[in-house]
Amino acid sequence: MFKNIPRYLLKRITGHKDIPGFPYGKNAHESVYFYTFHKCASTLFSGYVLKHIRGLQHIDYAKLIYRGKTDNITFEINGFVYGPIRLSADPLSPVYKQLVAPASDTVFIKDKIAIFLIRDPRDILVSAYHSFGYTHGISPNNEIREVQDNRRREIQSMTIDEYSMKSTHNILDHYITVDKLSNACDRSVVLRYEDMINNWDTFAKGLTRHMNIGRSSLKHIYRESRPQEKEDNTSHRRSGMPGGFRYKLQNETLAYINSTFAEVLERYHYET
Repeated sequence: MFKNIPRYLLKRITGHKDIPGFPYGKNAHESVYFYTFHKCASTLFSGYVLKHIRGLQHIDYAKLIYRGKTDNITFEINGFVYGPIRLSADPLSPVYKQLVAPASDTVFIKDKIAIFLIRDPRDILVSAYHSFGYTHGISPNNEIREVQDNRRREIQSMTIDEYSMKSTHNILDHYITVDKLSNACDRSVVLRYEDMINNWDTFAKGLTRHMNIGRSSLKHIYRESRPQEKEDNTSHRRSGMPGGFRYKLQNETLAYINSTFAEVLERYHYET
């Protein structure tokens, strides 16, 4: 269907300034689906990484829905990289209903190329508290904005420990979804945020298994993913340093979270 879309509209959909040799046809690279969670470097992947995959045009449907610019979600066999598809999206939100739900079906993903980026769930909890409660931007989409406002008020009424305890099982469900989808997909790669920070060669090898990324782009990703030297609670990206949860949560909270995530922590080699 994209063959009949005017060039100016394709530029708006894909976010690219130009579309030379647009990748149509059977010889184009097979499309790739990039899944992750909120607070897992998804902004970096949306803003830069997925735009610099050779042979693939990037479409961020979540961003378009968030800005109220589309309700027409289609997937092409070849020529595109779709994402970030944040499995942590609110089930009641338009992003979840229009994008995440259809793209997180095991039958849908079985024959696709899928990349999953995960992060220590304990760091996700801490980062989500600060972001969704205080610093995250507000959508111009009325339906999404109402959900965001309600969530922000609720989070601001809680301590970080209360929020983490309350949200633990929701985060656990997201990991269950990753396990389900990655096991159903014949060509899946699961990447860890922590390896992007502390074990770059391993991370880069996994990232480029099914996606062609140039050396200069990889260097840029490396530079942009370095943690902040000093934590900034007013910024959307406070720090990015793995393991920060250890200094934010009380021992009783950590004990509960570690118990709840025991299988996840063991499976993905996170220390308790």
